[in-house]
Amino acid sequence: MIRWGAVFAILLAVSFAGSANPPNLRDRLGQQVTLEGVAETRKLGAALRGNDFDIWIDRLERWPAEALGRKVRVTGILEERLDLPVFIQKAGEPPAAGIPVPEGTDLREASRRYIVRDSKWSVIQ
Repeated sequence: MIRWGAVFAILLAVSFAGSANPPNLRDRLGQQVTLEGVAETRKLGAALRGNDFDIWIDRLERWPAEALGRKVRVTGILEERLDLPVFIQKAGEPPAAGIPVPEGTDLREASRRYIVRDSKWSVIQ
């Protein structure tokens, strides 16, 4: 049985992640960046949610208790990965593992996420 509330939440998260990557991030790939946002632990690991971006922290599965839910500053090298497990759910097919996206979605684009590697972070609030 499909839990539509959960599916809607996942779709909203994917939509937000896809639209929440400002163009200037792509311009800064391979460069050192310093970003501030709220520390969140997600299924894919530790993430930083800013006002207009979502970034994952490479090699950090979860934020420690002292950072989780708080504002943090992260510095490291910005990378792009095309590894979100997205798929288009076909009518009548059993649910697949991953993140369902609407028919017509560019799966490559939907699988995009930004990562900060070699990061250092500190709680700022």
